[in-house]
Amino acid sequence: MKMKTVNRYSLFVICCMLFTVHCSLFTAVYAESPSQQKITFNFVEVEIPAVIKFISDITDKNFIFDERVKGKVTIIAPTRLTVEESFMLFTSILELKGFTVVPSGTKAYKIIPVSAAKQSGGLYKDEKTPVNESYITRLLPVEYIKAEDAVRFIQPMVSRDGHISSFGPGNYILIVDSALNIEKILSILKNIDQPQVKEKSVKINVYSLENADATELSKVLEGILKSAQSSKGGTALFEAMGGISITADKATNSLIIVASQNDYQNISEVIKSLDKRRRQVFVEAMIIEASIDKLKELGTRWRAAARHNGEPVAIGGVGNMDSTALMSVLNGLTGFTMGGIGNFLNVPITTISSAGTATTSTLSVPGFAALFSLSDFKDAVNVLSTPQILTSDNEEAEIVVGENVPFISKRERDITTTNTVLSSIDRKDVGITLKITPQITEGDYVKLNMYQEISSVKEGTESIVTTVGPTTTKSSKKTAVVVKDAQTVVIGGLIQEKDEETVAKTPLLGDIPLLGWLFKYKTMAKKKTNLLVFLTPHIVKESEQLSKITKEKHKAFAMDEKLYIEGELLVKFKDGVTEERIKEIIAQKGASVIKFISNIKVYHLKLRPEQTVVYKKPEDSASTYCISPPCVVEWQEVMPGQGVEDAITEFSSMPEVQYAEPNYKVRIQGDMPFPEAPKPSPEKSSNSDKPRMYGGPLHQSLSGLDRR
Repeated sequence: MKMKTVNRYSLFVICCMLFTVHCSLFTAVYAESPSQQKITFNFVEVEIPAVIKFISDITDKNFIFDERVKGKVTIIAPTRLTVEESFMLFTSILELKGFTVVPSGTKAYKIIPVSAAKQSGGLYKDEKTPVNESYITRLLPVEYIKAEDAVRFIQPMVSRDGHISSFGPGNYILIVDSALNIEKILSILKNIDQPQVKEKSVKINVYSLENADATELSKVLEGILKSAQSSKGGTALFEAMGGISITADKATNSLIIVASQNDYQNISEVIKSLDKRRRQVFVEAMIIEASIDKLKELGTRWRAAARHNGEPVAIGGVGNMDSTALMSVLNGLTGFTMGGIGNFLNVPITTISSAGTATTSTLSVPGFAALFSLSDFKDAVNVLSTPQILTSDNEEAEIVVGENVPFISKRERDITTTNTVLSSIDRKDVGITLKITPQITEGDYVKLNMYQEISSVKEGTESIVTTVGPTTTKSSKKTAVVVKDAQTVVIGGLIQEKDEETVAKTPLLGDIPLLGWLFKYKTMAKKKTNLLVFLTPHIVKESEQLSKITKEKHKAFAMDEKLYIEGELLVKFKDGVTEERIKEIIAQKGASVIKFISNIKVYHLKLRPEQTVVYKKPEDSASTYCISPPCVVEWQEVMPGQGVEDAITEFSSMPEVQYAEPNYKVRIQGDMPFPEAPKPSPEKSSNSDKPRMYGGPLHQSLSGLDRR
């Protein structure tokens, strides 16, 4: 009896222990309602059927499985999960073991091997699908791309035991896989199944350019299109990059653009930004060849009429002629206007007294009043060329002045006749070449990219020229300088040395053959020359500036061709000069007033004409010259009239004169009109019988000027 009691007690204890162990394996907290309850998993080496039983209890789902479903799993999930999350965790555990869950009726699921899930997965189309590891079947419609293309793209993402295929007629995709993997595939499919870019209708457009060159601009636009194609954001700029075509038409300076409407609008905006009127640059250039030796000699004899603090002085023995003096002389002799050079050169002079105090005064030297002869200056300075070029900003301009000289490039002997030599001739330009590319920079500065070349044919013997052709000499410069607008830069330093032969002879006797060498001699001297290039750029911003330059060049041309009325001059005096002083100046120059143009305050003058002066011998000395007095002996002398060029020089050198210019016969449109007044007849003077060195009296006094 006692033994039975002990056995029963032991059995009860064992059952309690087993129940305790079982409860430790399955710990669940039901603090909320069944739909909101949280579960904590802590499974260690638990059989899969036991886990299925536990999930069935908390999810209220029925599971069907056979003996193939076996094995042990360990689940450690301290985080509390909802019922739905617990079911997803359960499907993931089964997937690890090679099983999956497929729907089978209402609230019933079959647990089968994954390999058998292709035929048993539940079919979902539009309704909400579960997001877990359970195998399902989805039939996905493809709208914009071919189903076959989509299958080839998605195939690598399907699970090993999954399945994917296409149904061509309906453009569907059939896929069997875990619901979680299908969800990923579906998101990818949505990204690739997009409407294709519709082919834009292209149109032929013609864009007429106003300023830019069609050929050059088409190259720029093609470069932009190629750059946009190679860049990542190129398609954002243009819709159909490959369909854009740009062709230049030289005849009409237009661009023919084949593109869609949107692309054409984008291209048009670029063209408008580039098709702008560029500023122009007018470049005055002067190329001279200066003899260094003769300039030194000329400088020692230079004299200029100057004023020191308003008093006239004479300057002598100034030594070598410097660049400033050279530029001023060139202004007067060539008409070339250097930047910053006016009628007078103001030279500061510092004087130190015996007491040690320093005083500064100003010496005013006329810029073109050099008193040496023009022939001396021409011997010292040879002006090779004075080209003037008008070109656009960043546009190369070229001037070539010279001749086309033949050169022997190849000689061949005719095999049929041994005495015949065939020569091939090439012609090359020999002379002065000037290439200038101006670039306008900030602050009205101009960068000048300049190339200048001077070539000439060297003298040689006739035999050498016939045999190998002529020999040429060449001097060239290539540089880039930055110059302020309307300022002058001088580029020099190319010094050449050559032998100069001089022959001096006695007239007539030196020309006698053979014996002539007794009356002549020949000298050889080394001649050094310096090649100088003066450049003055003028930025032409407005059309008015171009008109002003045209007028100035017209005046210069008129002076050269003498397209002005001889014996007349237009003079404007500076403000503040009194009428008495004006009358005195005009009288000193032997001129007379034709008309005073009051609206512009210009005097229209008649210059000193050619005049015959009659000289008489006093009567008391007449007996010396005649036999029977009384007799009067008289003789005549013709005094030449004053030329317009000389008058301009004389009037312009005076500090009271603002400017002096000829009375042109032809004026360009827009020039200031100078009405011609009738020439007044000379008035008789009571002193007309006296000798005069500068002609007759004024034709019209200043008191009688027309001041209308």
